[in-house]
Amino acid sequence: MGIGAALLLGLVQGVTELWPVSSSAHLALLIHLFGWGKPDLSFTVALHLGTWLAVVWYYRRRLTSIVHACWREARGRERGGDEARLGRLLLLATLPGVFLGAVFAESSEAMEGMPLLMLVALALFGLVLWAADAWGGRSRGWREAGWRESLAVGVAQGLALMPGVSRSGITISVARAAGIERKEAADFAFLLSIPIIGAAAAYEGLKLAREGIPQGGMWPMAVGCAAAAVSGYLAIGFLLSRLKSRSFAPYAVYRLLLAVVLLLLLVIL
Repeated sequence: MGIGAALLLGLVQGVTELWPVSSSAHLALLIHLFGWGKPDLSFTVALHLGTWLAVVWYYRRRLTSIVHACWREARGRERGGDEARLGRLLLLATLPGVFLGAVFAESSEAMEGMPLLMLVALALFGLVLWAADAWGGRSRGWREAGWRESLAVGVAQGLALMPGVSRSGITISVARAAGIERKEAADFAFLLSIPIIGAAAAYEGLKLAREGIPQGGMWPMAVGCAAAAVSGYLAIGFLLSRLKSRSFAPYAVYRLLLAVVLLLLLVIL
């Protein structure tokens, strides 16, 4: 993995992991077009770590508020209010994803070699995002939602093990279908990604500790991690700013167009 390839893949990973457009499809497309070959484990860890850092840094104040509220409530000093309640909902939504990820991790890796499945998932869940956003409510927040909506989002997150689905895309889709307002749906999806991406990075990091970093792999890791962190941070801010006046429809259309491109490449090449 050269520095240029690491930079490009890191930039694309940071954006597409957080936008509802499927990072796996984009990375597969780039790797196929440039003939780079599948990234090794060390680089995969770096990309996940960079994306995780982007979300943590963007939501650092919100995370601090949630943790403090949950801590105060746990110690019985006072009711934690909306932030503590949000923390409980995030914890509940995290559990199905962790369980499904642990059970089907090997199946997910096997599906990465199925390009037809990837492009079908890319198109199908693009339509799901479009429909859920169009039919979802506009004013309901997590204050009005409860454990059912949170659990549904968490279970749906398990579908992101399938390449082409998009973790942020499926969680936003379910939240919107439940009537959650667009920005709150996106915020919940991003906050929910912190434990999941962190768990994935930790799991892969343990495997990397056993296998060791390949010779010459440190610089590509550093560049990929930094690129994913910077582009991920900017991607979150851009998406949330656009949701003030726009829907998720452009992302759904983009997914459909990308699926067509992948299909043409699959047929031609």
